[in-house]
Amino acid sequence: MTAEIIDRLQITAAIEREGEPVLRLDGVNIRNQITGKDVVRGISFTLKKGKVVGIVGESGSGKTLTCRAVLGILPELFSVSGGTIDLLGHDVLSLEPKQWTQLRGTSITAVFQDPGSYLNPSMKVGAQIAEVIRTKRGVTRQEAKQRTLELLADVRLRDPELVYGQYPFELSGGMLQRVLIAAAISLDPKILIADEVTTALDVTVQAEVLDLLADLKERHGLSLIVVSHDLAVVAQICDEVLVLRDGEVVERGATAEVLRRPKHGYTRLLIGEHHLYGLERFLDAKPTTPKPRLVDSRPILIRAEGVCVSYDSSTSRRQALKDATFVLRQGESIGVIGETGSGKSTLARALIGLVTPSAGQISIAGEDITGFSAARWRDFRKRGIIQYVFQDPLRSLDPEVTIADTLAEPLLLQGMLSKSEIRDRIYFRLDQVRLQRNLLNRFPGELSGGQRQRIAVARALVTEPKVLILDEPVSALDSANRVQILEILNSLRANGTSLMFISHDLGSVAGVTERVMVLYRGSIVETAATDDVVNRPGHLYTRLLVGSAPTVTSIGSIDRRSRQALREQLEAAS
Repeated sequence: MTAEIIDRLQITAAIEREGEPVLRLDGVNIRNQITGKDVVRGISFTLKKGKVVGIVGESGSGKTLTCRAVLGILPELFSVSGGTIDLLGHDVLSLEPKQWTQLRGTSITAVFQDPGSYLNPSMKVGAQIAEVIRTKRGVTRQEAKQRTLELLADVRLRDPELVYGQYPFELSGGMLQRVLIAAAISLDPKILIADEVTTALDVTVQAEVLDLLADLKERHGLSLIVVSHDLAVVAQICDEVLVLRDGEVVERGATAEVLRRPKHGYTRLLIGEHHLYGLERFLDAKPTTPKPRLVDSRPILIRAEGVCVSYDSSTSRRQALKDATFVLRQGESIGVIGETGSGKSTLARALIGLVTPSAGQISIAGEDITGFSAARWRDFRKRGIIQYVFQDPLRSLDPEVTIADTLAEPLLLQGMLSKSEIRDRIYFRLDQVRLQRNLLNRFPGELSGGQRQRIAVARALVTEPKVLILDEPVSALDSANRVQILEILNSLRANGTSLMFISHDLGSVAGVTERVMVLYRGSIVETAATDDVVNRPGHLYTRLLVGSAPTVTSIGSIDRRSRQALREQLEAAS
């Protein structure tokens, strides 16, 4: 019976015509078996051949659970409690696990957020794809390798032969995502689910992945489901969009219609957030000429002149930062943006003494820190003049220490406040980052991602720093948590704290900064007011950066061909 069902599915897929339904969900409910409650309720949509449906919503809205139900891989304690799921004209909810195993890859497949966790770290990536082809298609090793090389070229990896023989840890996030896409399409599926595939990627790499998906759809006739917490990402590629909140569809329709005339308040909120904290803030009222810039008389807190940082290996020396020169003034917010490996984090770590510059000079609050000894660095850090918020709060917070002790520790090290004063300072900072005091007795693992990030900010603030460096603070957060963090940062800036906001996301940078420094391959290639960078980018890389950043409007966007032309010009110039 299994073979008969699969044969019928494959025959149905073979005779599909453009625009005919390939997947239909009707009133699907998903139940948590422990609580007995439906966490996803009444999900209905139709995916047609060659079309793209987007599913957008914040964390916990039911996006991924819906996709896992379609794939037949719901977590153990969840089950479909109502509705139907028709794949290529057949109800597949009743299929056994072995039947699903035969279907996945050939009819429907998926690519998820963290590609590294789906690849075997001890096995070369080419061999992993080839193994799937050999197992499913019954071909020889050489035929499987040849097909894998074709797939790696198909997803625009520059040197397929080289990538074939590399391990996952040798590849960047964008390259890993392409490898996973190559594996997903290796068996010529009809439907591809892309679940948060661009989250935490550089904006230029994100655009490359979205362009690749659109290209594969056109060349292979794929039907796509694109899942994201970012409405702007969905807007770039989808024909239709579903907006989920608390397990229900609150709005659906053609993407352009939903973006131009949203009906539900939550959809309007998502769009409004982009206009407040995104590129749209500047693009909506694009000036025709640059605004005159007044002389900034605010005191300088950080001055960097000709800073270089090099890393030595057993065989070579790599210059990670080249001749970085800039100033940061009191109460100013400056964005530092660039792709992975451009030198953003290296620059920030040089400012707090985690790496030692090989050349140049850095002064902070009037003190030359360039030649500080380890003892002087300890004293300087204890004073809390400059603080650093790392990208992943779960790694930077001690999992075995309560939030109260985490926040108190910097103040105890300073030894300047009484217990009651420490308590009052902690309460004040908790209020400032909009968290309840009942969280103080919890551990980091008991908090959400957004709560942990706000705790990390509060910990940095308890010493009342003059400068706050934030390294990718919103890269992995959904829209609601992202906006909360950005609102907090704007409040801090208004109260006189200087901010250095490091990100690969130009939209978030535009939401909170006055000036932007653009780094490319270790060099600062452009520094200007934020609105000038967005509206009048000068350097080739900045032009690609702005043209790649997703928006909920078409203003400022450039097409795939133009982006590819800029990429080629950059490569030629390098």
